[in-house]
Amino acid sequence: MGSKLFILACVAGLAIASGASAQSSRYVVTVHPATPASGYQKLNVARAAIGGTPIRVWANTAIDPDCSVQAPGATLTILEPPAHGAAVVKDDPYFAAFPPTNPRSACNDRKVPGHQAFYTAASGFKGHDRMVLQGSSPDGAVRRIAVDITVR
Repeated sequence: MGSKLFILACVAGLAIASGASAQSSRYVVTVHPATPASGYQKLNVARAAIGGTPIRVWANTAIDPDCSVQAPGATLTILEPPAHGAAVVKDDPYFAAFPPTNPRSACNDRKVPGHQAFYTAASGFKGHDRMVLQGSSPDGAVRRIAVDITVR
């Protein structure tokens, strides 16, 4: 739906209890999306890792409700690499997890093209690590994703 603005004009007949003639009024209703599709958004997520086992920390895709790929597509990059491990972004299909209310939830039963960010802790490291990603979507939304990782 993007950041489109819809204007609805309606005419309502108002009956007056005294039996006088009905009056009509004109209302203009403006509807804005709750969260703009385009713009900049900061997200913070937390993940847990065990030893040097790679974990997926984030994934994104840009698909239509029929599961076809949007063009130009989504992007995902590493802005700040982790201090105590390695991070990589892979362009591999994956199973998305759209909520049931999202029209793209029908695509959850198949792999969709997208980007996945993985983190692997350095050998022997235990403690806190952090990395920052940036993702964008074709509608102009840009997300800065700070990932806090607890390595056990």
